[in-house]
Amino acid sequence: ASLLQLEVVDGAPSPVGSLRLDLAGAEFLYEGPSGFHDNTTMFIEARRFDFGQLFEIIEEESLGAPVSTDVILKTHTRLDDDEFEFLAIYVPEEYARDVNHILAAEADEGIEDVTLQNEDQDLTLIGGTWRRMFGNDGEWTNRIYYRESDRVSSEGEAYPDLVPPGTPAEQVPVREQLLTVQEKESEFGWRSDVSFGNGLGIFRAGLHLTSNDIDYSTELREDWIRYIYDSDDPRPPGANYIVLQPDAIDSIYSASETNYAAYGEQVFDWGDANFRAGIRYDHNGFGDEDLVSPRFGFNYAMSPRLRFSATAGIFYQSPTNLARAADPDNFDLESERLAHFSLGFDYRFSDNLGLLVEAYYQDLDNQFVHSGRTDAGISNDGEGTNAGVDVVLTRTFEQGWSADFVYSWNRYRVDDNDGRGEYDWDFNREHFVAVGGRWEINDRWQLAARWKYGSGLPTYRYVVHDDVLAPDSPVRYSQERFDLNAVRGDAFHSLDVRVDYRRRIGPVDLVLFADVLNVYGGPAGLQPEFNILTGEIVDEEEETLPLLGLIVEYAW
Repeated sequence: ASLLQLEVVDGAPSPVGSLRLDLAGAEFLYEGPSGFHDNTTMFIEARRFDFGQLFEIIEEESLGAPVSTDVILKTHTRLDDDEFEFLAIYVPEEYARDVNHILAAEADEGIEDVTLQNEDQDLTLIGGTWRRMFGNDGEWTNRIYYRESDRVSSEGEAYPDLVPPGTPAEQVPVREQLLTVQEKESEFGWRSDVSFGNGLGIFRAGLHLTSNDIDYSTELREDWIRYIYDSDDPRPPGANYIVLQPDAIDSIYSASETNYAAYGEQVFDWGDANFRAGIRYDHNGFGDEDLVSPRFGFNYAMSPRLRFSATAGIFYQSPTNLARAADPDNFDLESERLAHFSLGFDYRFSDNLGLLVEAYYQDLDNQFVHSGRTDAGISNDGEGTNAGVDVVLTRTFEQGWSADFVYSWNRYRVDDNDGRGEYDWDFNREHFVAVGGRWEINDRWQLAARWKYGSGLPTYRYVVHDDVLAPDSPVRYSQERFDLNAVRGDAFHSLDVRVDYRRRIGPVDLVLFADVLNVYGGPAGLQPEFNILTGEIVDEEEETLPLLGLIVEYAW
């Protein structure tokens, strides 16, 4: 939202500062007057979290060492009918998983993953907004921005089973940076949006232009044997493993294109009802596509307590730059197409009890289909349907109580048109339930809790091959997967609890908080991992994770 809309919270009229400390890192925030202009407010946020440090504390060092930093600066200036905003965001991120992280699991539950990883990414955004108010309700907004992203990630493999247990990390054989992906892109953009009232209701229109430069590359240094594969993946004769080869993996994509879009929308206001009709045109320079998307919406307040709504429209999702650049055959990928329809109602039983129900149906076409694990080819051969119902019940009580109930049913089916027929989408949870509550006990104490349940994710059937002997490789086990998403895995459920204690000491507010995730150690419901060293199926650990922290707030 920050990158595309350039909308970040405006600074408060009165200065407020806070410092948050927890086991992962620190966060500083200030919002208030800028100090250099009477009509200018400022918002500053700086955070740095070292999750590698946190993983050491909770004895999960094998997860690696992610470090995340972000700095946000925004100013907002109001002058009569004009508003000006400046926004700058800088987000460097690092992630490392080396031999030391792999060996950390050796003394605990045994090594399960021998992957070496290293990632380094810098994200930068600088933007400005000018907003002019005109007439009784007119607004014209212009945004200009420049963003840049530079990311390098690599993956390799360690061989701790070739040396005795307890061998120092520097003596463990490794093959580092076998696969390296470089992603560099920049974008200069201008967005102009206008809205104003008329005799029919409200009219909105806009023009968006972007100039993009992309420089991506994927390089496999040498042949790399992989021991998890699908039954239809090509592999050496008689072998129970696949081989990634540079000729099939290497790709270089460098391009500069201009994308533009224009839209118009009229809202017809008929008192208790309104109807919205709009159309959008997009030109995608990378895929040389011209796309037209009509969209409609209808709302009707049947009574002060009951409101009906309906929407319909066509939406397009262009390929990510990484997907387009991953293989030369992907350079001309087209956008995915989605036709959306929904009906819903919102009923207020009373001032503090409300029910929202929405049903939707989506028809999917031109869906991305991956060709296999031995190359990165993608086609537009897929299609599918997505249908569901969402139910939300909210309730507020006296004495600071509030609660909500959420239920979602979803059926997402896809067909790759490769002869296998329809199957459930990878991330489709057919049922999801959440029950939450919050209690503001008094001015000092607050308590919140949420219980969540989700049915199992679709998964494959598989067979494990014992003692796979690849040329010049140690003993390995392999997993051959088939019948894609023919069965479902285990459900997940968990209870999360948070307690806040606030105490004012002079001009400073101190807030102590404790977040306890998965209080009773409920199942994670994730895809089990396969250990190529032992041939075992490893379920995600079901652990309770307590997080403690302190927030220091100062207002003046």
